Amino acid sequence: MSDDLLKINCTTTVTIRNTRKNKIYANETERDADIADPNTDTTVNDIEQDVRVEISPKGLEALKKVMNQNNESNT
Repeated sequence: MSDDLLKINCTTTVTIRNTRKNKIYANETERDADIADPNTDTTVNDIEQDVRVEISPKGLEALKKVMNQNNESNT
């Protein structure tokens, strides 16, 4: 079954930031250290994570084709 899955190469960028301080963290470890640091008032509620997924035009066309086939089979 897994051989039937469409595989599309993409680039994913994750941005972790403190919304109150407007600070961008380099990674989850830095974020966790800031939250755990008793010298800061940062809490988990101050953190926001954005995920950006970039797909090539060729990959997007392949995905559209599969989605259209799925829609047609459901009608």
